[in-house]
Amino acid sequence: MSDPRADAPFRLVTIPFSHYCEKARWALDRAGVPYREDAYLPLAHALPALRAGGHRSVPVLVSRAGAITDSTDIVRYADAFVPSEHALFPGAPDALRAEVEALEERFDRDLGPAARRVVYFHLLPDEDAAFVVMGRSIQARAAAGATLPRWFGRSAFRAYFPVARAVIRRVLRIDAAGAERSLGKLRAVLDMVNERLRDGRPFLVGDRFTAADLTFAALAAPVLAPEHHPVPLASPSELPAGLRGLVEALRDEPAGAFARRLYRDHRQQQAGLRAAA
Repeated sequence: MSDPRADAPFRLVTIPFSHYCEKARWALDRAGVPYREDAYLPLAHALPALRAGGHRSVPVLVSRAGAITDSTDIVRYADAFVPSEHALFPGAPDALRAEVEALEERFDRDLGPAARRVVYFHLLPDEDAAFVVMGRSIQARAAAGATLPRWFGRSAFRAYFPVARAVIRRVLRIDAAGAERSLGKLRAVLDMVNERLRDGRPFLVGDRFTAADLTFAALAAPVLAPEHHPVPLASPSELPAGLRGLVEALRDEPAGAFARRLYRDHRQQQAGLRAAA
């Protein structure tokens, strides 16, 4: 039997464990948009992203109308496929929409880069742990129907990883000083979310799930390892000691528990919206 995803009108180019790719993937899944995922490891993703009409970064959503090359733009594009009352960016009132947009922008600007740098700082020195994170994500997305490079495997990863590690460190400026600054930015965002949740609210803005919630949960995922993430992330016990201690501590905070609840209650519940769209 042929896989219907092979004829999907959309194609999403990803690094499967990338939190920005997860942000885009979550919005598309939630909206019931049919797409095929093309999954690549870091560094190997650059040429496919360019060929897809993007830059050297992912995600890139390819449609018949062209390429969409920013995770927020993909979320907004997905919003067109759901009823307005379920939109991630609410149409009204204006103050509510502005609050969602402001939080989403801050998470994109501060949380996403900070979480990435902190995780890479701890992960890159440990090839075995890196393979658990990177290799498992590639294999999981392939099992879910994603297209992946034919060369991928444990032996190929051993040859690939030293080169990729050097490039990632240089391009993303992964060093102790940068990781310390990023940890401070991460801490500031989590403190803000902790404070916001003190009144017992179920969502960050208003009384329903919005782009602020989705973006926070997706971009915090690398430092929380939520159980219901569609790409099986490494469990805390599989992480290097420094990163393991950080993840375990953050998971117990209100913001960490909130993000994990969003994954549990909202990441897998797309059937109703697909039927309504």
